[in-house]
Amino acid sequence: MNDDSWADESEYGLVAPGSRNSWRYGSKDRVVIGGGGLAVGVAVAHLTFCLLLAVQSPGGWALVFFIYSLIPVWAIGVTAGSLLGLVLRRITNQWIHVAVFFLAPLLVCAPFGGLSPNGAIFFSMSIAIAAGFGRLAIWKLVRINRPLPIMDGWM
Repeated sequence: MNDDSWADESEYGLVAPGSRNSWRYGSKDRVVIGGGGLAVGVAVAHLTFCLLLAVQSPGGWALVFFIYSLIPVWAIGVTAGSLLGLVLRRITNQWIHVAVFFLAPLLVCAPFGGLSPNGAIFFSMSIAIAAGFGRLAIWKLVRINRPLPIMDGWM
């Protein structure tokens, strides 16, 4: 037992003696999106959104949009993906992650959908579907920390 009454052992993630735990995040963080996973997710979301735009608008506007939207999409995608990833770190179920990555852009972009010539729902749904596919694409790239069962008497 720890003699310090102020120390919260569950917060610092004490492990059994001799175990080699390479988890460098908090003990309550269960799913962590790394930098490579975040980049892949944003790339898949960007390509998905451009494909959805190509379906909605005739002509070669999707390629033009792809080129001109590289910097804004990556700036917004990395920022939003990082923030949502931080919020969802303690939730192990990745389907909840995909649902939140779908619902958050849908709710944020719905007021701005009137700027689209195709209507509010198509614009918002395109961004939401793209973000959901981006999170679904990195399912196997995230780092997962499964909680260890509590062992009595090991100290």
